Amino acid sequence: MDRAKRIRQILSTRGLTLYEVSQRSAEVFGRSSRYFIPQHFCYNLSVPSFRPDIHRILALSWITNYRVCDWLAIFGFHLDDIPRLRLLAAWPQTVVLDSSVYDQNAWIPWFAERLRNAPGSSITPLSRILKRATPKRANEMLASNRANFLYAKVGHGDNFAFPRLVPGSIIRVDTRHVDTALSSIGVSPSRQVFLVEHGLLFKLGHLRRTSEHRIALCSSQFPFSQIALTLNREVRIHGVVDAEIRPVLNKPTCGVDTSLANVSRQASPASDSPKSLNHLIRSSRIKTGFSFRQASAVSRWIADLLADPLYFTAIGTLCDYETISVPPRHIQKIISLCILYGIGFWDFLRASNLQVEPLAGDPIPDEFIFRVGAKALQRSHQGRDGGESHEMETAFLSTLINQWEELPLFIKDSLDSISGLKKFSLSDVFWVGGDLHPIHPYLLNASLLAINRRAKQPPRSPEKAFWQQPLYVAIRRNGSYLCGACTLEMGRLVVYPYADSSMLPGPPRIEDAEVVGQVTAVLRRLP
Repeated sequence: MDRAKRIRQILSTRGLTLYEVSQRSAEVFGRSSRYFIPQHFCYNLSVPSFRPDIHRILALSWITNYRVCDWLAIFGFHLDDIPRLRLLAAWPQTVVLDSSVYDQNAWIPWFAERLRNAPGSSITPLSRILKRATPKRANEMLASNRANFLYAKVGHGDNFAFPRLVPGSIIRVDTRHVDTALSSIGVSPSRQVFLVEHGLLFKLGHLRRTSEHRIALCSSQFPFSQIALTLNREVRIHGVVDAEIRPVLNKPTCGVDTSLANVSRQASPASDSPKSLNHLIRSSRIKTGFSFRQASAVSRWIADLLADPLYFTAIGTLCDYETISVPPRHIQKIISLCILYGIGFWDFLRASNLQVEPLAGDPIPDEFIFRVGAKALQRSHQGRDGGESHEMETAFLSTLINQWEELPLFIKDSLDSISGLKKFSLSDVFWVGGDLHPIHPYLLNASLLAINRRAKQPPRSPEKAFWQQPLYVAIRRNGSYLCGACTLEMGRLVVYPYADSSMLPGPPRIEDAEVVGQVTAVLRRLP
């Protein structure tokens, strides 16, 4: 179905024609308004490259009472690309992620349990516990969340929390009970890791108290220069890091970063969200640590991934955007800026003085927006599992959800990249929550592991530091699993346990086991 015909059918569900939409837009907004939809709009729809600007999208939403997000999708703009691509990029500074789920009517794959009792093994393939079931709507799953957390990605220049947190990790910040956590801080570095906003930068690190109203951002492992901060004036404490998704394929490195000290001399204290568009764009760029040249290069990466050159923004144009008060003409530019600078799409529109209610109106029916429906998803899952899934409420799944309190649905489209696997599936995940005595620090309070089953050759000699050591899952002859740093020596698997959180391995032990795969990512709670 061509786009013009599809839009006519959508309008017909509201008893409208394109001519009537044009007339109504003239009556409400005026013919000289940017919201006016001309009568030749129908002809423009037949041109594949045609994309209306944001004002006409808002007008279509207002006239039809269908959601803005859905109208954008009709014209090829999928807002969930914003959190997806933001997760994939590498940032100089720690950035707060856009955790929005824009299409709240989307279908989300869901699971049923294979076991009526809790798994008997401490490390178990998740495919033995769960199987595909009937998908659920995103809004249904979001309604079950019991708390709202802040999410961030650790920048490669943020070292105060190393090695508890490493560059590239996706972290969850508990914003509740900040005052209680601060009251427990003493003269020694805190065990907890805090997300701190100082001036225009976000930083992660340990805190220690230097006086009644002053604290210091510091490292618990390395002799970095500490940054003294005054509470309630120079710094805003957003919360305590309580969980992490850690990619472990790349070996993290640690280096001295002085960007916080440099910015602290020129940045203003943290304040409420900027009101003007140019202020929002400028302050958001500074928070990422990007220069104009770096931001332009990342926009080219975005354009390549989304296969549309209009997402690319030149250096001079990025500079001009920090002086404007109206949104860019092309929606591609707006989306690109939101990805580059971590701006929520609705926040961008509000700063542009465009009044919009994200959830106002009805969702466009699935058959017009090309959502994958529940029946199609269920058929594909039945073919994969060999039979129909029967959902049952058991302790494992419900307990796991209750423990985590919130499902971060915004990462659903980024699991391939986070795990480093081309086609991420349930068979690539291991549950390790039953391992009460893990032999590696990364596995303390861990719940899930992603593994690459094609990587089965551990290195010949172990690295000295635990954060430099690749992890492997192996299966013993009795069918039980183990996970840790290991090597192959003369055909035998040698495992190197780490005592608690020590940086040096304990005595090696020989295991009669076969390597299943290399760990690529770890989901864990921070102790």
